[in-house]
Amino acid sequence: MPTKAVLRHISIETPRTNHQRKCSAHQRGKKAHHILKGDTHLVIVEGADKIRYCREAATEILDQAQRDLDALRLQLDRTAPTSA
Repeated sequence: MPTKAVLRHISIETPRTNHQRKCSAHQRGKKAHHILKGDTHLVIVEGADKIRYCREAATEILDQAQRDLDALRLQLDRTAPTSA
């Protein structure tokens, strides 16, 4: 059976156009900013929407995702049958 790609809706992009993109994590307040031409950022596709996150927010998102994956693996390992 082929391995399932569970992260297929997540990618990294570096825009080449001058079209500004909003950072979804920092839309308001003191940290509000846009993702500009040449800024590498994380893109998460939810339905028809592409949600973009700056490098700072992407690092936090990926760190949390890694913790979640580690917890799932630990849970799976705990439920593995013991060999007799």
